[in-house]
Amino acid sequence: MRTGEAASVPRKALVTGAGGFVGRRLVAAFREAGWEVVAAGRAADGGPALDVTDAAAVRRLVDEARPDAVVNLAAIAHRKRERITADDYDAVNHRGVRHLLDAARAAGVARFVQFSSASVYGEEGRTAPVREDDPRRPVGPYALSKARAEDACLAVEGMEVAVLRFPALYAPGWVLDVRKRAYLPGTRVLLEITGADAPRHSLCALEHAVRFARLAADGTAAPGVYNVADAAPYAQGEVADVVGALDGVRRRVRVPGGAAALPLLAARLVPGGVGRQVRSHAWKLLRGQVLDTARAAAAGFTPTGRLRDLLAS
Repeated sequence: MRTGEAASVPRKALVTGAGGFVGRRLVAAFREAGWEVVAAGRAADGGPALDVTDAAAVRRLVDEARPDAVVNLAAIAHRKRERITADDYDAVNHRGVRHLLDAARAAGVARFVQFSSASVYGEEGRTAPVREDDPRRPVGPYALSKARAEDACLAVEGMEVAVLRFPALYAPGWVLDVRKRAYLPGTRVLLEITGADAPRHSLCALEHAVRFARLAADGTAAPGVYNVADAAPYAQGEVADVVGALDGVRRRVRVPGGAAALPLLAARLVPGGVGRQVRSHAWKLLRGQVLDTARAAAAGFTPTGRLRDLLAS
């Protein structure tokens, strides 16, 4: 519902970043739920092309679309084969979000939903489930740009804004980020860390991300920050089992949880910004990260899918 207007049917959403893997599925789900959707991406693909770094173009599109809600997925993520500068990340992931926020607020949009990342927390040193109000410790230009975008979102007045923090997302045929938690780096050998101190990983099925975005867009979930993930974290062994079954890989190394301390200590010897990123990645693999999702549950969100469901699909 637009600010100051009665509820209309169908509701209308502007989805930015709609051409990506997540965006395409989110657009389809919103339409199935009865929403009218304007799907904007970097290249015109059944919807308007949009470069979020162009503030004037953003304003024109928002004014023309007149949506009840904006759902922003436009972002530069990690790309190994391309050289991306810190300013490239900031231009899209932070300043582009500011352009969308300014245009949406000026147009009287009622709600803004920002897809963020659990990377804003930083992995190193996290041993307890991470809550939304825990201090953020972003490492690297991607996480820093997402944290700055969050700051911009939470500073907005006169518009309801929800920031959704996701761990690694997965779906049938799309498990790249999950693989990073299953294999020895640079190999096709599964890693299984055993024992009481084995890592646990929060993950999020794509269907869960889409469902919660709808709750935020229609106002069921109140404005604020939410950790969104599957109902329970995954043991390292379960992640290795599922990824190995999907990839047809059986070679596996089992390592006692206590032994993981050695590479973590070695990572501390790497200096500077590179060292911070090495330590962050090592912690992600060898210690894991668990998100506290109580706030999402209180908003009425009950995730049902599990990673193992990929085997049936």
